[in-house]
Amino acid sequence: MPPSRFVTVVVDAAASLPHGLTEGLPLLLAPAEPIRLVTYESVSSLSLDARPAEAAAAIEACRAAAAAGDVLFVSVDDGHGGASDAPHLARAAVEAEGRQFAHLPTDATLLQAGWPAVIAAEAAARGANLEAALEAGRSAVGAVGMYGVIDHPELANPTSTNNLGAPVRGVARWDGPRLIAVSRPQRDAALGMLRDLFTSNVTREAAEGRGALRVAIVHAAAASAAEALAVWSERRLRATEVTVDAVTRHAASHLGPGFVAVSWVWDSSRPAG
Repeated sequence: MPPSRFVTVVVDAAASLPHGLTEGLPLLLAPAEPIRLVTYESVSSLSLDARPAEAAAAIEACRAAAAAGDVLFVSVDDGHGGASDAPHLARAAVEAEGRQFAHLPTDATLLQAGWPAVIAAEAAARGANLEAALEAGRSAVGAVGMYGVIDHPELANPTSTNNLGAPVRGVARWDGPRLIAVSRPQRDAALGMLRDLFTSNVTREAAEGRGALRVAIVHAAAASAAEALAVWSERRLRATEVTVDAVTRHAASHLGPGFVAVSWVWDSSRPAG
């Protein structure tokens, strides 16, 4: 077997990975420092920026990563017609630098795409070569649980004809880039339902002995709700790791203010908390 080569993972910033998950890893966001929606903005303001992602940031991040070694690009499918040629153009940029390139399509959005990137980067940090890092990331695709509360589902559905001034709140689960509504209660009830759905799924999965529970929570100007879920995860569910951050402004333009989602993955390499 040939010796491993240094690998950097690049992922579209639309995955909205919390900073705490990326720190210290050979992992780059594209763009590198995305603007995050920490404070409230109106739907009308955000909708002005609800454009599909462009390929330029991914290409430049992959080219920069190639200065250090091989590159694994993890793509996000936000369901809004993002740049489908980004992997092809990124490959050309990396191979022009004499490096190897691999692409991991996730057919997912937010942390259902972000967790595979993190797991691949953790493998790379342990010395995995490009093929092994790709396989590590691939093992996490489809294995990430995620539920959320979205106050403006009409933004998340690019084919919706709903009036942006008439929000319809929903508790949703993710199926790749699609949001599937579970219920449409009032805000407080929705947050309680989100917590209960999260808890019931994690409790069932924990009984299967999958390892350590790792949790990441993202929000759009809904820090208090996100922090409450973080405390619940640590105290009631004994999560080994919990990180919280705001989504990128680009992601928020498709999700709206008030959005909050909890995602989780099981790490078989670590003992349960």
